[in-house]
Amino acid sequence: MKSRNNNLDISKIVLAFLVVALHIFPVYKIKGWQGLISYEISSGITRIAVPTFFLISGYFLRNKLNDTAYLWKYAKRILLLYFVWQLIYLPDLIRFYNLGWFSTFDMVLKLVYGYWHLWYLLATVLAVGLLYSVKNLSVKAQSLIILLLFLIGYGYQILYQSNLGFLSSEGRLVYEIMGTTRNFLFFAFPMMLLGTLYDKWKGLMLKIKKAYILLWILLLVEVYFYYSCKIKAMDFLLSLPLLSMLSFYWVNEAPSFSQRIFNPSFSLGIYLVHPYAIRLVYEFLPQKTFDFVVLKYILIVLVAILFWWVIDKINRRVPYLL
Repeated sequence: MKSRNNNLDISKIVLAFLVVALHIFPVYKIKGWQGLISYEISSGITRIAVPTFFLISGYFLRNKLNDTAYLWKYAKRILLLYFVWQLIYLPDLIRFYNLGWFSTFDMVLKLVYGYWHLWYLLATVLAVGLLYSVKNLSVKAQSLIILLLFLIGYGYQILYQSNLGFLSSEGRLVYEIMGTTRNFLFFAFPMMLLGTLYDKWKGLMLKIKKAYILLWILLLVEVYFYYSCKIKAMDFLLSLPLLSMLSFYWVNEAPSFSQRIFNPSFSLGIYLVHPYAIRLVYEFLPQKTFDFVVLKYILIVLVAILFWWVIDKINRRVPYLL
């Protein structure tokens, strides 16, 4: 019997730890070369995580788009996770609202779209609905939709984040109401749609796989450009879709990295619990120098693993957490 390929399980764990790094490395609070490295990490290297997560989700749904019962069950499960974890993070949300960290307007948005990282869950559910609605379109039409949504989302993001005055006050308000372009329409849906089309574009990846290192260099150069222009952290980068596609191709087509069986809830668990791990570590280590951030990253990962272990034990009795 052919052994199971665990590459995607391993890659999702790596991506989850990249999300943790994304959320703790400062964008502008560190100066000099350490500030540049921190910016490259938080606004560049780690940004591959979320779009690749979406791509993987789309890949697993590619043969299920005509199965409405499966899609509905899939969406309900994620929606349940969204509501459960919204309740779990509600004390954190109320605490920081009372401290004046964000406005009532922002509070409403966080209650609707999801607190901090939980936007990912709701975006996935809405994206599944869009995947179903375009499932009968031609590959060419679907590819055009992906390209247009990427370009519109990227352009809108640049206009907002560059703060050069090109975007009207109404345009800025719409951007904020949407929860930025890091949402189901400009982010989750096109990446998941790309995942469903994997069998159509994997041949192209075979032809350009030697350009993988070059794509990472292009990503770092792109991020350096934003850093030099003092543009705020970017959620979406021009080089990300192709880099995510090629990264996924390498992992998916390679021989199994390990024969070890990984708990399927581990990567999701780390993603869900890590903000509380961040809060706990920052209570004892509030320093934000680069050296301390690196140290805190290690501690936060360890605490997040501990939190996941506890949640996993609870989930075996109350299966609504993972």
